[in-house]
Amino acid sequence: MTQAGKVAVVTGAGQGLGRALAIALSEAGFKVALLGRTLAKLEATAALCPGECLPLSCDLIDPDRVREAFARIVARFGRVDVLVNNAASYAAFPLDGATDSQIIDVVHQSLVAPMFCAREAIARMRATGGDIVNISTQSVISPQPLMIVYAAAKGGLEIFSRGLRNELRGENIRVLTVQLGVVAGTVVDDLAEDVRERYGQALRNAGLDRAFVFPGSEPADIAASVVHAVTAPRTTIIEDIVIRGLDQGPA
Repeated sequence: MTQAGKVAVVTGAGQGLGRALAIALSEAGFKVALLGRTLAKLEATAALCPGECLPLSCDLIDPDRVREAFARIVARFGRVDVLVNNAASYAAFPLDGATDSQIIDVVHQSLVAPMFCAREAIARMRATGGDIVNISTQSVISPQPLMIVYAAAKGGLEIFSRGLRNELRGENIRVLTVQLGVVAGTVVDDLAEDVRERYGQALRNAGLDRAFVFPGSEPADIAASVVHAVTAPRTTIIEDIVIRGLDQGPA
């Protein structure tokens, strides 16, 4: 099915999974608005997309900046059909050593920002229908040591998704939760060596070292599943997707 003329918004589009999502949606025919903090990274993503893109630097935890971004998207493209709430904060820290700002930033980036973006998207989707995709994590069911604030925020995001689904019932706006295991090439790979060591030991201490499959799922494969869901016929509702990497056993 062609998506020509339709518009997708991807948060955290400057790298990793967000970049893969933007590319996949562009390849499917969407015009794509790329939201994130660093304009240079967003412009690099736009250069990899075959279709029309709008890179917008935006602090997603600032509601006024989010309002401004969506106004600019509609001014440029005229509509919003898909929102993918991908941006999040993956900071790893023990709770008893966490600063106030670390806790607040993770909750704001991983839970509050998606609410701000969803609020703006709904107003633009009511006339034509649309899809809101919230990216969650396996940590919701197996909270990882050093990432419990992140897990709690994503647990709230999943409840938000279910509630929003109920609130929008009958309005032709679908709400999808995508719960991911490890994403290859992100999160753990970006941690400092000493933090990575502490993280691995904490997983072993908690008995979770086999719960998370490394190196995980490729971003492009995850993005393909999201594109499949948001391009499904409007008579079909895909509410939850769970994606895990394949555990191939010992090498």
